[in-house]
Amino acid sequence: MLTTRLLLAATLLGTLLLAGCTTYTFDDGHRETVWGVPAEDETLSREERVNTPPRYREPGEIPEAR
Repeated sequence: MLTTRLLLAATLLGTLLLAGCTTYTFDDGHRETVWGVPAEDETLSREERVNTPPRYREPGEIPEAR
């Protein structure tokens, strides 16, 4: 009973810690996890944010300005 609760608590804690992370996978197969999530443009209205398609970028490259 105690082991089950301990395992559940550890799983929950791990899930909560990873919730604010972003994982990048590189061409050579290695992965890097960084804290935080990609930033959003805060100057856009709600409608513009909803209608904007997702942007994907290569890790380590500077994104182009819009």
